[in-house]
Amino acid sequence: MNRLLSLFVGMLWLLAVANIFYPHATLVWALKGLLAVFVLLALPRIVGHSRILLTALAAVTVALAAIYGEWGAILDGVARSAIFPAFLATIVLLRATADQRPEIASARQMFGALDPARRDSGVVIGTHLIGAVLQVGVFAILAPILSRDASDDERRTVFTAAIRGMSMVPFWSPFIVGMAVASQYLPAVPLWEVMGLGLTLAVLGILFSFLTVDRNRGIAPLVQALKSLAPVAVPIAIAALVVIGTTALAGLTTLQALIVGLPVPCFFALATLRTGALRRAVRQSASGLSRIGTETCILAFATTLGTVFEASLPHMGLLDWLTAQNFAAPVIILIVIMTMNIAGLAGVHAIVTGTVILVVFTSMPTGVADLVLMQALLVGWGLCSGISIGSLSVATGAAMFRLPPTELVSRANIVFVFSLSVVIVGILSALNLVLAG
Repeated sequence: MNRLLSLFVGMLWLLAVANIFYPHATLVWALKGLLAVFVLLALPRIVGHSRILLTALAAVTVALAAIYGEWGAILDGVARSAIFPAFLATIVLLRATADQRPEIASARQMFGALDPARRDSGVVIGTHLIGAVLQVGVFAILAPILSRDASDDERRTVFTAAIRGMSMVPFWSPFIVGMAVASQYLPAVPLWEVMGLGLTLAVLGILFSFLTVDRNRGIAPLVQALKSLAPVAVPIAIAALVVIGTTALAGLTTLQALIVGLPVPCFFALATLRTGALRRAVRQSASGLSRIGTETCILAFATTLGTVFEASLPHMGLLDWLTAQNFAAPVIILIVIMTMNIAGLAGVHAIVTGTVILVVFTSMPTGVADLVLMQALLVGWGLCSGISIGSLSVATGAAMFRLPPTELVSRANIVFVFSLSVVIVGILSALNLVLAG
């Protein structure tokens, strides 16, 4: 079954690339058919919270389609989501490449060398940088720095610092699902703009963590972490610049640029290493393709729900009501970020909340610039992942640090998330004034 799933993902990637360069209705139908078969094969292997989420998404989608007669939108949603398996496959290749690079080994040594009494800031920065590429895989690197007999309090303390760094990655990283989803609804926003703004806010967020939450803060461990992680930042920057360059030169969307552009630096990065690195990365990628079934299903179901919801909106009266409220731009920004945070705290998956928010606020006049709206969504997407037991980050951290997920949502991080959100709402509101003027 694993080989069959990997084969289907590979075929979806090839068809997606072909459709990017030579779009045709036949290719779109082939993509929809392959995605439907892949989802049917993957569904029996999905368990726990994800199965409940998928059931709820399917039920709401069918209910909306039945009530408003928008059955055709389901097929449109499948077509819109058909590009996500290719995106996830490319991210699998990126992770496999990173695992072969010596910079990751250096990062592991950096984590191990941090003073246990003064390592919060180093953990936040390190997790942020490495998480930009490895995403939740960063916890597999971080967890081994703790001894086997480490107390629950010690493991929880390291994780809560790490999740702060990880929660700010979606602010700017093009390799995160949040950016992929947001770019589908706001395709006119240049990638370099949202990355530049998001990275600036991430730096401010890390400083905010350093000043308000991190324990035993000091300049020395901060400087040590920055020096140790400099080699890691270089390949991340190169990969990001390749994606930006591809969007600018080829006129592709962010998702398309990732799919066709990112494999090139990956293969170059592997080719410069010792013999066998490319073979190991390809083998690891092939194995990883069979494990993206859950993410693919969630993205497909959520995107289909979003498409049906978008088609049904004009019949609901919701847009007319929201438009009549005439909310000021700062209020819209506040609603976007805080809705993501509150829903995340309630355990709602960010893909669901984010999709609904994007559908609503891209379907009505808001007075908010597209760049600011997209950034507000990404800020909420990232921050809510650090305080939600429904997020992949918390679930993975629980497994790696051997702690119940409910114990990983700390009061300090909840305060951090909502406090930083207020600060960022002010910043984005000021920026919106400049852009609107």
